[in-house]
Amino acid sequence: AILTMATTSAHCVIECSDQPLDISFHPTNPYIVAVGLVDGTVEVHDFEELLEARPSNVASAVPDSDDDDEVDTIVSSTPVHTQILPSKSSESGMRKAVCRAVQFSNDGSTLYTGGSGGDLVGLDATRITSFQASTGKKSPIKWRCNNASYGKGGVQVIHEFQQQFEQTNGELAEEQAQTRFKTMLATGDEVGGVRIWDSRLLSQQTNTSTTATSASESLKRPPGCVHSWKMHEDYISGIVSSEDGQTLLASSADCTMSAYDLRMASHHNQPLEKVVRRSDDQEDELLSIQLMKNGRKVVCGSGEGVLSIFSWGTWGDVSDRFPGHPASVDALLPVDQDTLLTGSSDGLIRVVQIHPNKLLGILGDHDGFPIEKLNFNANRNFVGSVTHDSNIRIWDARILQDDFDHEMDHQQMGGEDSTQTGLLEEKSAENAAANNSDDEWDDMDEDMKGDDSDGDSDDSDDDDDDGDNNTKNDRRKDRLKSEREKFYEDL
Repeated sequence: AILTMATTSAHCVIECSDQPLDISFHPTNPYIVAVGLVDGTVEVHDFEELLEARPSNVASAVPDSDDDDEVDTIVSSTPVHTQILPSKSSESGMRKAVCRAVQFSNDGSTLYTGGSGGDLVGLDATRITSFQASTGKKSPIKWRCNNASYGKGGVQVIHEFQQQFEQTNGELAEEQAQTRFKTMLATGDEVGGVRIWDSRLLSQQTNTSTTATSASESLKRPPGCVHSWKMHEDYISGIVSSEDGQTLLASSADCTMSAYDLRMASHHNQPLEKVVRRSDDQEDELLSIQLMKNGRKVVCGSGEGVLSIFSWGTWGDVSDRFPGHPASVDALLPVDQDTLLTGSSDGLIRVVQIHPNKLLGILGDHDGFPIEKLNFNANRNFVGSVTHDSNIRIWDARILQDDFDHEMDHQQMGGEDSTQTGLLEEKSAENAAANNSDDEWDDMDEDMKGDDSDGDSDDSDDDDDDGDNNTKNDRRKDRLKSEREKFYEDL
C-alpha cells in the first residue's frame, strides 16, 4: 500500500521579516541559513537556540505572536537589491526589486544573491554570518554586477560548480597541477538566458559596477561572464551540472530542457548546435531539475505533477514519466542517488524513489500552501522549506538517514532520552491528515507492480545496487507509517 502519513507541523519555524523566496544553508555550520526576501533584503538566521528551546512534544512549530519568550534567530539583515523598477501591474508604474536567489559558495566565503533588477551580488559570508554586518560601518557587499541577466531580466537561479580544467603546455605547471578544478557560477534569468561566470573575475569587480543603459548593451557579456546563451522563451527554473563540470543542464517554464557542452563552448567559433542541445517540447512546464542515479538520469518536476525523466545524453525526449502528484512539482531535493524529496504546490513534501518509481511517504505538510524551495543543511539532519508566508520551516530529516534504525536501537538500549528516539512517536501523534489526497499514487502503484519503469540498458549493471537501495527505501517507507497504518497492518 502507498503511504499517506503527513506531519502538520515542522520541527521548528524561523520567522523572517518578510516573505522568503529562496534559502541557502551554510556549507559547514549546520545552523546558519541565508534567505532572500521579497523586499530585496538578505537575512541570515542561526536556529541552534531555536532547536534547543523547542518543547519535546510541541503541537505546532509555527511562531506565536503573543509569545514573549520567542527565540531571536536573526544574525544579520542586509538591504542588497534596492532598485526601483518599472512595473505595468502597479498603479504607480513602479515596484521595488526582490531577492530571488541566494547561494553560499562551496567554501563558505561568499554568499551569491540575484535580484529581479538583473544584478548579481557577492556578499562577504564571514561578515553576514556574524553581527559585524549589522554593527560595522563597512558594507558586507564585496562586488556587484548590475547587468548580470540577459536583456535586463531578473536573476532566477544561481548554481556554483567545480569545472575540471585542461592543463596546456603554455601554462606554468606548479600552481595548476595542484588545482585541477576551478570554481564557476551559472545563472538563469526570467527571460530564458543562461550565463556562465568565472568566480575569480567576479571577485575583481566592485560594489559600484556600471549598469547597462540600453537593451542592446545589456545583451553584451559583462565582466566575469565567459559564456552567454538565450535558448528559452520563459524563465529558467533550475540548473544542474555534471560531476566534471563540463555539461550544464537547465530546465525552463517554456516546457523544454537545454544541455550545454562547456568543453565545446571553450573552443572559439564552434557552431551553436555543437554547444547547445534542446529537448523537444514536453507540453508541460519544467519547474525543477535534479541529477539522479549517479548522473545517469535527469529528473524534472512539471506543472501537471509528473516527474519527467531523461536518460543522460539523450536530450530530445524523456525516457520515462513518473505521474502521481496532484499538483505542480516546484522543488526537488535528492536524498541519495535513488531517492528524492519533492515539493508540490499542494503543500506536501513527499519522499519518492526513482526506478523503480515509488512513493515512500510524506515528510511534511504546509497546510495547502505551495512549496517553493527545499534544501538540506550542512549535516543533512534537517530540511528547510519556504512557502507563501514569512517563515522558513525546518523539518527533521534524520528519519531518512541510513543509520537511523541502528542509532535509535542503540539509544533505547542505553536508556537515553533522545530527540531521535521520540521522532517517530511525534510524527505519528501529530496526524495522518493526508490520507485522502493521494488516490493517484494508489492507482499508479497497482500499474507498476513488478515493473521497474525503465528498460534502458544503462541500468542493467546495477541490479545488486538496486536491490540494496530497495531494501533501504523499504525501511524508510516503514518509518514514515502512521500509528493507524501500523495498527491495520498488524491486523
